[in-house]
Amino acid sequence: MRENREAHTSKRKKRPTAKKYAKQSMTREEHRKHLKRLYLKTLLITLAVCLALLCAAYGVFLYMIGGLDRTEVDEDNLSVNESVNEKVINIALYGVDSRNHDYNGRSDVVMVASVNTKTGQVKLVSIARDTYVAIPGYNNTRINHAFSYGGPELAIRTLNENFGLDVTDYVAVNFDSLAEVIDAMGGVEVDVTEAERRQINAYLLSGEPLYETGYITLNGPQAVSYSRIRKIDNDDMRTSRQREVLASLFEKAKEINPLEYPSYVRKFAPMVQTSLSNDELLKLASVGLKGSSLTLDQAAFPNEYIHAEGQTIGGAWYYIYDLAQAKDMLHKYLYEDIPFAQYASSEDEEKD
Repeated sequence: MRENREAHTSKRKKRPTAKKYAKQSMTREEHRKHLKRLYLKTLLITLAVCLALLCAAYGVFLYMIGGLDRTEVDEDNLSVNESVNEKVINIALYGVDSRNHDYNGRSDVVMVASVNTKTGQVKLVSIARDTYVAIPGYNNTRINHAFSYGGPELAIRTLNENFGLDVTDYVAVNFDSLAEVIDAMGGVEVDVTEAERRQINAYLLSGEPLYETGYITLNGPQAVSYSRIRKIDNDDMRTSRQREVLASLFEKAKEINPLEYPSYVRKFAPMVQTSLSNDELLKLASVGLKGSSLTLDQAAFPNEYIHAEGQTIGGAWYYIYDLAQAKDMLHKYLYEDIPFAQYASSEDEEKD
């Protein structure tokens, strides 16, 4: 009996000792520490990979824009209007009358490209080159003279002072480079009349003459010649043609496969001059990634909603219109998204 009891007792499991409990507890603690170390290691590896990808992407970006003709403008000399909408970026666009691949001369194309970083809306506003304005340090004269008098810095200041804008950067292209850009994009589609066709051929600097009319594709030299026509009508139609060419390029750009962006940017970079910094270009590029959702609106000064007349002063012909009214119209359009027609209607209602 006693032997059976002892045998039965010997088969019972022994209770864990305090030492064993401590050993089990330490194992769980070590396990937690191991998981923590694993988590931190994974996090660090992930961050390192992300950083490497970002560095690589930024390296590609720097490679793409490596050929840009970069200049600097002193913002303290630009008469920038600070009290405007920060979500809207305004950039001056200049087409310089030079055929030597330089940027010395008058800006026969004067535009403001306005980008709403929140909505992706792009607005393009032409200002007639013969617009009579005050150029700081010089007499009142055509707005396109500012670029030849003092380069992009004076040209931007003239825009800001006469139209109350907040422009701090510009993009300039000469006519030779514009032709190359258009050719690289496969030409532009525009509606050409017979009178315009004759003018295109009369002032074509290179390449094949144009034999067709209607909605056709123009190559680079033909499109540049088309953009400069004004003898058959007026400067309003000239700026309209310029915007038509840029609108066609805009639509073509939207169709480009994003994977092809680097090659296009690399190709176009040497053809333009700009003061935009890398950070500013990246910000604009993020808007450009909206692709097909981007929209383009166009406007011009003078227009049918503002009284304008041509005057000869000192033997030169100028466009004269109320710049204070133009400034107000432009502000409403760029910053409050009020079209010129709506602005004019509200003005008429106030008068009544």
